Formats: sequence, C-alpha cells, structure tokens
Amino acid sequence: MKKIIFIAIAILAVVLVGAGCQSDNDSQPVEGSFTFTEDNYPRMGGSLAVLPLGEAITASALSISREETADYILFENSTTWNYNQLVEGNFDILLAYEPSQEAIDYAEAHGFAWEMTPIGRDALVFIANASNQVDSLTTQQITDIYTGKITNWSEVGGADSEIIAYQRNRDSGSQTLFDLFFPLGDQLIDPPEELIVDSMIGLLEAIADYDNSENALGYTVYYYLTNMETDKFSRSKILAIDGVEASNETIAAGDYPYVNDFYVVIPADLPEDDPARILYNWICSDQVKELGERENYVMLDTNAAE
Repeated sequence: MKKIIFIAIAILAVVLVGAGCQSDNDSQPVEGSFTFTEDNYPRMGGSLAVLPLGEAITASALSISREETADYILFENSTTWNYNQLVEGNFDILLAYEPSQEAIDYAEAHGFAWEMTPIGRDALVFIANASNQVDSLTTQQITDIYTGKITNWSEVGGADSEIIAYQRNRDSGSQTLFDLFFPLGDQLIDPPEELIVDSMIGLLEAIADYDNSENALGYTVYYYLTNMETDKFSRSKILAIDGVEASNETIAAGDYPYVNDFYVVIPADLPEDDPARILYNWICSDQVKELGERENYVMLDTNAAE
C-alpha cells in the first residue's frame, strides 16, 4: 500500500514519507458502531474533475441522492485554493489532483502536515478544435510551441494559421500538471492576458466555440473533458501525443505520456476515530474503487500499491 505524507518538520520543510491506508476489501462507510450522519460528515472539497466521485462517495456514505450531496461537498475554485482551505481548517478532506508548489509552500509556511494517498489516475491532454487538420503532436513540438519556437500550424502539419496557444491560471490543477510535464520556467511564453483562462470550462469554450477557435490549442484533464463536458468534447479533439491516443486504457497502462494520479487528502495528525480519517480509510477501500469505476474513472488498487 502506498500513502504519501507531507510532514512539516522543525524547519517547516515539507517532506514525503511512505505508509498506507488502513483499509481492507470489506471496508464500509461505517467502522464499528460509527455511522456517518449529516452532522458528523466531514467537510469535503476538491478538484472539479473529481466532483462525480465525491458525489458518489457522499451519496453512499449518507444514503442520500446525488442531488442532495451538494449540501455537504464543495468542488469549486482552483486546486491550490482547495489545498489552502484544508490548511486553514475549512475542509476536513479533499479529493484532489497534484498539489502545486504554491500549495506546498503555503502548508510549509503554516507548519501544516497533510496525508495523501493516490486513489485514481488521469492525464493532461492537449486539445484543438474539431476542424483543425492536426491530429497529433510530439512532446518536442508542444515544448517548441509553448516556448515560442513554433508559431504556425503549418509547422506541425496543419493549415497556414497562427497557433493561438492558451494557458491556464497559475494556481489551477491543469497548470500544475502542465508545469510538471513541461518544466519550462522562464522559457514559457508570456501570453497576452486574454490567452490565460481562469477556468476549465472557459478553456474548453475557447477551443470549441470562440472566434478563431479553429486555430486554438489548449490543455485540460482527460476525465473532465470526456465525462463532464461531453458537449464541448464533441466540438473539439484530443490530440495524440508521440503517437499515443489518450483513453482509459492507455492512462491505466501508463502508455499515454502525461499520466498523473489524483488523491484523497486529510490533515496528517487526525486520530483514528476522527470522521475524516474514517472516511479517508474507506475511500482507500475496494468498495470506493468500484464506485469510481462506475463513474468511469481510472481507479488504483490502493490495497496493493507499494
């Protein structure tokens, strides 16, 4: 089993330590005589692309409808904002993508330790308008586009048109993943303000619907586009990377090049009988793995993870 614990040590540095979720194949949303209720259910936040899983978990734990879960969970704003809310005590548990360096620094500055286990897998995908002639890019071509060396679609097999390369806001989960796979630093082009999009839906609208969208290029996470915004997906295309198309199968196998996990996260110092830790342990179980697979997530076997 694999767990990653961020611990703020004496100098407030954040470090990673291996451990494991305390769960088994027969885990239920109840431990012993403990039962989740509307009064003790942990305050859950997280990345927008994990919202359907959060709804499924909450509905099952509280025996309520999916619509009613909105009273207990909040999956809004940026991924960094959600991690900061956990640090500030406004959330008890997160379902979230990779923390940004800004979030790690914020936890360090507050002497805060979080505990996190990877429960599922997603991918950063690059998208273009459905009418674009280009179906595939290489990692080197993406690097060259976002450093300004390639500026026209004709240079990558497309029409003679300027590439409109969108970026996400710095504290978004998508931008965190971009920076992880493309650590360009100061080489990253400094785009005009209108090409920095502060929401995932805003970026999809720019690719699918706005003027000059046929020349646009952007990036998002695979699950959000293919499962939560199917209308925008129908008017855009996911570009194959280095000859590999993104799919649940290539993401699960790690064949697609920009694969990354998402996590369940709690404060590291919670006692075993705290409702958030009980929920955390249950989310690491096979029962929640099956819930996620029904929502079409690529879920990890946390009991077998090393």
